[in-house]
Amino acid sequence: MKPPVDLLTPALRRASALLAACLLALPAQARPLADILKTHQLRVCIAPLHPAVAQATPKDCREQCVFSGPVYEEALAFTHYLGKDMRIKALRVGWDEQFFDKTGKTELEASYTPQLMASGACDLYPNHLTKTAWRLKKLDFVTMFPSRMMVVANASLRERLHGSAQLAGLRAATTKDTSYHTWLQEQNRSTFSANPIKIELMTSEEALQAVNAGKVDFILMDADVAIWHTHHQLQNTYVAFPVGPKDEIGWAFRKDDKDLQTAAAKFFDEQRQRPDSELNRIWLRYHGHSLTDFIALVAAVH
Repeated sequence: MKPPVDLLTPALRRASALLAACLLALPAQARPLADILKTHQLRVCIAPLHPAVAQATPKDCREQCVFSGPVYEEALAFTHYLGKDMRIKALRVGWDEQFFDKTGKTELEASYTPQLMASGACDLYPNHLTKTAWRLKKLDFVTMFPSRMMVVANASLRERLHGSAQLAGLRAATTKDTSYHTWLQEQNRSTFSANPIKIELMTSEEALQAVNAGKVDFILMDADVAIWHTHHQLQNTYVAFPVGPKDEIGWAFRKDDKDLQTAAAKFFDEQRQRPDSELNRIWLRYHGHSLTDFIALVAAVH
């Protein structure tokens, strides 16, 4: 396995370092829901991992970004749900930056509040995060939908890749500290210890291009993302089969922010129950099926 790589562009890396320095110089400003409502502003941190989640322009923007994509629209819908006078303040962050401690590192086994949350820079992460054991040591989750990790493989493997046992020894691309990375590492320590998967760390966009070009054999994606990419972008790949247990995908919050979590849970419940809800319309527009239909589809996958 290649050593970890820095997945931020140089400009974003400089912006990250500057933001971290500023946050460390300030007292903690984490805000309960009551304060969020008083300021009429919800602070969300968006990690545009791939277009199926969100996009931000210009390319190296940090604070003055123009966001688009389902995650941004879902967060905007929740902002309006909290009150008609509420406004969203969106900050672009790197994926692994969501879990950084105050020193700018992710400590998987440590329990702490990530610095972006502890400082009050972010009230929530709406980035379709998978609930995992190590993330639960740092954050609380409100589940939006269940999912499964899917193997998305290069089309050349279609006739000979039929189950997870055949992943042993193959080349996989993934992004550092994603749930996909965690699953691959766990398999290499256990099931594939004698013939481990060759893991290459890169950005999500690089991984997509690598599997499409045959430079790696497969990547992992959540079901909603896999369906989006194989339909919209990837011509030389296919969705092979699911791996691992069913996942819970949703938004992440500071552990102390129970009122905000309760509001998000109520929002999700109401949206899932109404076929014409805003979340269902967002999903239909971006994924070709509603959130409610996707949940039913995942429930049918064994």
